[in-house]
Amino acid sequence: MVEDGILDIKLLPKWDSPSIRSALEASLSRSTLLQAAVAFWTVSDNLLHNRISPPLGSNSGFLCVDLHLPTDIDALADLVRSGAHVLIFCEEIATYTDNKRKEPPSLLHPKMLLFWSTDGAAELWVGSHNWTNRAILGLNVEASIVIKMKATSPLFYEAAGYLQKIKGICEEFDLSKIELYKKLQKNINQRAVPVIEVRAVQADQLAGMEITIFGDDLSDLDELGRFGREVFLSAAETLSSVSEHVYPAEIRQSGALNSGNPSAGDLFFTPRRHAFRIGRRLPELLPYGEIHPASQMNARYFVTLQLQQRIPNIEFATPAAKTVSWEVTDMDSSPLIRRLSEGDRALLFRGRAPRLRRPGVVEPQAGGLTLYEQRASTERSFFSKRVIKEQE
Repeated sequence: MVEDGILDIKLLPKWDSPSIRSALEASLSRSTLLQAAVAFWTVSDNLLHNRISPPLGSNSGFLCVDLHLPTDIDALADLVRSGAHVLIFCEEIATYTDNKRKEPPSLLHPKMLLFWSTDGAAELWVGSHNWTNRAILGLNVEASIVIKMKATSPLFYEAAGYLQKIKGICEEFDLSKIELYKKLQKNINQRAVPVIEVRAVQADQLAGMEITIFGDDLSDLDELGRFGREVFLSAAETLSSVSEHVYPAEIRQSGALNSGNPSAGDLFFTPRRHAFRIGRRLPELLPYGEIHPASQMNARYFVTLQLQQRIPNIEFATPAAKTVSWEVTDMDSSPLIRRLSEGDRALLFRGRAPRLRRPGVVEPQAGGLTLYEQRASTERSFFSKRVIKEQE
């Protein structure tokens, strides 16, 4: 190991002494400079007796942190005010599991600290510890490797180079953007999703069904998007003024129809629950049965949805007015996507085109409509944007 410049390797913490606070304080006290990348940061400098800021405030010191919760924006702001160099990573790329569930949005996940010491040696911490009270004080089950090495060792240069690459994809923490960062975090948790709204008798009994909505306004097709798009169906009970049932759904088929010849293009619809949207009104889902020929004769388009199991204890809320949001941008501008092989891209995105999201500024959104107002409205978008929240 000495030939590689490695002086010592140890695993922290010990099982019966899970706190790493004293070990971090010791490393900080020996260091003149710290370069670090940590996924989530919630601690104040007081936790380590105000020893964090000085090595992060040196000419080459820096800390990179992911914007997403549970990162504490105020804690980072306090570090910046005390002279630390803090950078923040603001990017989202949606990926999916084998069962098509969307994975968490945070992408900056290293827990990597490089301490430059006064004696010509350095310490590299790599492990699972985020900088949260639970991790540092030992409530979480965590593990990190601490490597002491010469500042001339190959590993030292590799670690320093890797941290510089991480720094290059982050942006300087701007104290004037504190409220913007907080709003972006809130929008992550209360992200508006696309919702198709219908009225229906027995709206709580649609799970597993394939339903079709016909309409006479071709502008609706512009809102539908691609085959396989994941949306939600909100089915408001026709006989109730309050009941609303939420189903995840997938667009199985959509397209324009020749109203003079509904069977043109070999399109035939088997018996099913279906609705006919007149103009821009909220459609009503009819009972299971044959589709009336007159509906097809007057239809200009159709969309077929495959409904999944109803989500219990969930309701939709109107998105709050906002001035910042996560906006889709050119995926090729992301160094994280560019470094992936084609095979790995296919596994991560499950055949979907990657969608890169970065913070953007938007106009405040108008408030949503109540169920009663939806039913009475004569000018209703095919999709609405709603926030899913758990019922109290």
